[in-house]
Amino acid sequence: MPKFWRLAAQCLLATVTLLSLTVILYRLHLNLATASLLYVMVVVLLSRFGSFASSAVTSLVAALCLAHLAPPAYSFRVDDPLDVVAIAALLVTSFIIASLVSRVRKQAEDALSSVSYRVIEAEEQERQRIATDLHEDVGQRLTMLVIAAEELKARAFDGVDLPSRIEAVCKQSSEILANVKTLAHELYSPRLEYLDIAGVMSSFCRDLGQRKGVDIDFRADGLSTAVPLNISLCLFRVLQEALNNAVKHSGVRKFDVQFKRTSHEVHLTVNDCGVGFNLETARKAGGLGLNRIQERLKLVKGTLAIDSQPKRGTTLHARLPLSLGSDAMHRGEQQLS
Repeated sequence: MPKFWRLAAQCLLATVTLLSLTVILYRLHLNLATASLLYVMVVVLLSRFGSFASSAVTSLVAALCLAHLAPPAYSFRVDDPLDVVAIAALLVTSFIIASLVSRVRKQAEDALSSVSYRVIEAEEQERQRIATDLHEDVGQRLTMLVIAAEELKARAFDGVDLPSRIEAVCKQSSEILANVKTLAHELYSPRLEYLDIAGVMSSFCRDLGQRKGVDIDFRADGLSTAVPLNISLCLFRVLQEALNNAVKHSGVRKFDVQFKRTSHEVHLTVNDCGVGFNLETARKAGGLGLNRIQERLKLVKGTLAIDSQPKRGTTLHARLPLSLGSDAMHRGEQQLS
């Protein structure tokens, strides 16, 4: 019932508007062409905010109002065949406009739903990855640390070499702490706020290489001046996504990362000689995090180029202009982070 009453209210509002407009048009003695244009404008406005059914009713009422204006005035009898054509054209045009606007609204709503779903899906995937790292790495190592501490406590008076055992426990604790810090920095690195982006990316490549047991060759070229925070954060996220995907899917253990900064833009290239993939298939499937990389780059007017073929490796090249650093884009990038 609420939907019915909403439809009735829209139709009533449109009818009152058209009748009032008809009275004004008659008083001003405007021609049928001007009247038709104004009626179409009413239909467009209602189609923008109302439903297709209310727009169809409005189109019909508009055609009747135009017929009422046609000579002889204040009568629905139309004598001139050209006026009949004009009324029919108004009715058909109004229906077409209402249909097109309704279709565009539906597509916009579907696109918004799709974006929301992808954001939620990406968030859940990131949570799953963090949970896996905590459980399979940090959790298991903490369990082993507790077992070692219990054994150390039980054999405290058995004449075992306590200093070496304590040193081993301390070393294990330090490694766990380092892993937790690395995981926290992957979520958000505070070093981005006070260190150069090249240094932050170099540190990330080094830490990821040690943790995953791979070789990541990082090179930085160009000017050493500061990069805006929103650009730095986007670059850091793109590097994270690209390297994690490469380590997981490429099938190789060596990767090349190059960062280049000029006076007007920055470039980030991630290359591997792995198995590669079909780009169109990956984009359609939304895999390999390509959608997330592209969405991040769009926020800062960046572009993404990918060269990949099966069994011939993959090269990812991101380009970001430095002339865009507005607060709005900065907030958008922080929301995605």
